Amino acid sequence: MIRVEDLFIVFFPGSALERIALRGINFAIQKGEVVSILGNNGSGRTTLLKFIAGHIQANFGRLWVDKVDVTSQKLSERSKIFSPIFYDHNTGTAGNLTIAENLAIATMHHQSKSIIEPAISPETREMFIQQLHDLDFMGMEELIDEKVCNLSRPYRQVLAMLIAVIKGVKVLLIDEHSTGLDKESSIALLETTEKIIKSQKITTIMAINDPKFALEVADKVIVLSHGQIVLDISGEEKKNTSVESLFTSYNIIPPLKEMQK
Repeated sequence: MIRVEDLFIVFFPGSALERIALRGINFAIQKGEVVSILGNNGSGRTTLLKFIAGHIQANFGRLWVDKVDVTSQKLSERSKIFSPIFYDHNTGTAGNLTIAENLAIATMHHQSKSIIEPAISPETREMFIQQLHDLDFMGMEELIDEKVCNLSRPYRQVLAMLIAVIKGVKVLLIDEHSTGLDKESSIALLETTEKIIKSQKITTIMAINDPKFALEVADKVIVLSHGQIVLDISGEEKKNTSVESLFTSYNIIPPLKEMQK
């Protein structure tokens, strides 16, 4: 379904500050797969996700979706396929609207937003409350009428995932969304993330700092080091891989690939 082909991304090319962030990245993901991207800070995980989302352009390489080359696609078109949930995520939700209003807009995103008020009937509101209750995420259903700008980051990220699912995007891109949270909030957010992506069978590419979660939840685990893939495992190989060996792979220094001229 998704294929990244010989991807190179260079920051400040031709200057004294030139830095190659990604070197010859190649991998493929099938529909419905969950892929975890691991690695140390600076390994290229966020850069990779931002390229896939359309926020960064490639210096060399291709991105394919269902055998269609989308490398040069405009961000507005790419956003119909990919929904990014970044660490400081504010896009995808409307801060001055409530949770209920955000969910209502998502359910009728193809219609005029001026008809939002009539859309939130008592029955619709109860449906949203039940959906949030079923997620069992830190009492989120009790905040149904709270403006999103007043919510803490984990609630906004869960809401962004729900909106993406409702809108029917093909792929979730999640970048270290549990980083910096207290242990209880981090565990709750990861459990709810797993619940959403597994129940909806939505293709997900997730940069994460928890290798144990990656091994347990992901279908494929990729480790980046120095902007290159040093480990790409799935199936039995993933089942037989330990957390300790994953940590060891973070420090592999691969032979540096050079970009073709």
